[in-house]
Amino acid sequence: MELIADTTVLIDFWRLGSKRKRIGDLIEKAGGASFVVPWITQAEFSRGTLFKGIELAELESFYSGFLLLALDQKTMDCYCHLWVGMTGKGKGPDYPDLWIAACAVSRGIPALTRNAKHFVQIPGLEVLAYELKE
Repeated sequence: MELIADTTVLIDFWRLGSKRKRIGDLIEKAGGASFVVPWITQAEFSRGTLFKGIELAELESFYSGFLLLALDQKTMDCYCHLWVGMTGKGKGPDYPDLWIAACAVSRGIPALTRNAKHFVQIPGLEVLAYELKE
């Protein structure tokens, strides 16, 4: 099984990976699934780490634990259909989240996120939400 990883998944593994108790719900929801990291998720995460002063070269070994997904025509077409459908109904989806959703919807793979509210209105998207533990 595969899951599309939202940026929150990468953030939580980066910050809390050694604190397994805090990310217990994330690990439980993922089960034995492989994490698929779309290009937009990788870009958001890399941009944030670079902003925090972490060199992109430091992320190479971190990213090696994930399946990285390049932009393809299937995702682009799905994104366009979702955007037109949602914008036409006045739902104005958020740009990065809609790209992440398009990666998931176009492949029939659930999206895993800590911010389910960003994804709930996207048609055809199965969302698995998790919480961080104290």
